[in-house]
Amino acid sequence: MKKQVIEYAGIPVGITIPDGDRVKFMAVKYPVIDLDGGSYRNISELQAAIHDHMAKSAPEDQAVFLGAANSPGASSERKVFNAA
Repeated sequence: MKKQVIEYAGIPVGITIPDGDRVKFMAVKYPVIDLDGGSYRNISELQAAIHDHMAKSAPEDQAVFLGAANSPGASSERKVFNAA
């Protein structure tokens, strides 16, 4: 495993760091700060955690990501994982 940028709705929200046979999440955006430091079995488990967290979050936290998912400026060349 290697470090990866994690995106939600096209916006970088954190990175993963290898942690033994797991991945540790380091949040860089306030709406997902509650997940900071969490350890997950894999990226899919982290994806589900971010998705569930954002589904339960306040509208003002969700507003940060409005429109970003359909933005034409997203680059497919970066090694990112989009949880949205």
